[in-house]
Amino acid sequence: MQTRFVVVPAVPLEKELFPRRIGFPSGPGAGYDLYDTRDKVRVNLNVATRAEAECECTLRNAQQGVSGSSRMGHG
Repeated sequence: MQTRFVVVPAVPLEKELFPRRIGFPSGPGAGYDLYDTRDKVRVNLNVATRAEAECECTLRNAQQGVSGSSRMGHG
């Protein structure tokens, strides 16, 4: 079974001051976000470390499992 939330690198919140052709391209955004694989949307948490993002991801997936299993029993 595929998990609902996965960790992805954060996107930069600020725009580059210089076009890429003039200087070095900026790196990926600082931090990590979650991606909701069911609703196909990025959850912008912008946590600093991957470990924090993994923890949040695990918590959200665990909550989804509890609520998902209880809904399936009432049908």
